[in-house]
Amino acid sequence: MNSIKIKIALVCDTIAFISLCAIAFFLPISKAIIESFSIVAIVAYITRKLLSRENVPETALNYGILAYAVVCVVSIFFSSNSILSARTFFLKTLQGILLFFTIAETLPSGKRVKILLSILFTSSFVLGIDGIYQYFTRVDFIRHRPRIFEDRIYASFVTPNSFGCYIAMVLPFTLTHFFMKIRLKISKIVYLTLFLLLFTCLLLTMSRGAWFAFLPSVIFIAIWIRPLSVFLLAIAILVIALQPFYPPYLRERLRSFFIFTDTSSIDRKIIWQAGWKMFLSKPWLGVGLGAFMFNFKKFVVENYPSGIVYAHNCYLQMASEIGIIGLLTFLSILFSFFYHGIKILNTHDKNYFWYILLASQAAIVGYCVQMGVDTILYSLDLGMLFWLIMGIGVAAMKCLEAKDKKAVPC
Repeated sequence: MNSIKIKIALVCDTIAFISLCAIAFFLPISKAIIESFSIVAIVAYITRKLLSRENVPETALNYGILAYAVVCVVSIFFSSNSILSARTFFLKTLQGILLFFTIAETLPSGKRVKILLSILFTSSFVLGIDGIYQYFTRVDFIRHRPRIFEDRIYASFVTPNSFGCYIAMVLPFTLTHFFMKIRLKISKIVYLTLFLLLFTCLLLTMSRGAWFAFLPSVIFIAIWIRPLSVFLLAIAILVIALQPFYPPYLRERLRSFFIFTDTSSIDRKIIWQAGWKMFLSKPWLGVGLGAFMFNFKKFVVENYPSGIVYAHNCYLQMASEIGIIGLLTFLSILFSFFYHGIKILNTHDKNYFWYILLASQAAIVGYCVQMGVDTILYSLDLGMLFWLIMGIGVAAMKCLEAKDKKAVPC
């Protein structure tokens, strides 16, 4: 490769990284901005690959992602609405996959990961302040949206569940950073403050799906960081002790944590019944990628009052749209991520990338839980967040493996 191509490739690499940083900051703020920057990042990444004549990067997830992509393409030809399925594949599915590879190959350096996470923390801090501000003033200062949910906060997001998902994905990183060996002790205070701010917002979202996501993610971290168990016990005692001072709705929500008789839960049951019928109608390849809402009215009860909706269960929607074969290929991606990630966690010493990998794994554990009760994978911002965290995790794996091979240090 001549010097001009090398310079262009380096510029493309820088553009891709800057775009990823922009996505990390604006993800909770503007879907239009992150959509634009994701396209810029992907185009810059592909341009660099073409100039360098490099193959697709080798990751532990490649075979699962390839199988998933193939099933999604095949489903277009068997779809109840092929145009809709094709549009969904090229504008959502393929974009997410390409963004993952962009992140996984653009990030593997300690400096870049630290910069990206610092930007993510800064954005989440602003969002946390916005959530508290919204709680007291009934309007957020970022998007100036009126408070539709009277007793719940959602900051710049559209719903409290989305805000809760975002928080549950960031909290594992604040925890692992707190337990890292850091020279500047004030950094630990910063991470603890951010954790407490976001945890308070998590409670005020009243999102049980996000609460359910947070619990297994921190338990996952506690398996490798034993002192965290004491920290979590202290937080639990504090949450219980402060209950008399909580707003009435939050107090009631905590008491009925495992009781699902509210309107939202009943509505989900009706949607899930329709989704299950849809799945059974075409169990192998489904009704078509992105065609759940297109077919929803055919399977829901006649007197259902809420119109056309998502499945509120990503696994069920996936099974309905691309069948059991498609669902299994997606699950194989998750299996590979956890299998190889846990293997590396068990066989490597604790360094910076070890903690980043642990946080990424824990965040995806929580995400997988919330996918069972919500639509997070099918929203632009939270779907992009999923691939962002997966990419960060794989980048951390590559850096840890590179040190084993005595490659260029990350």
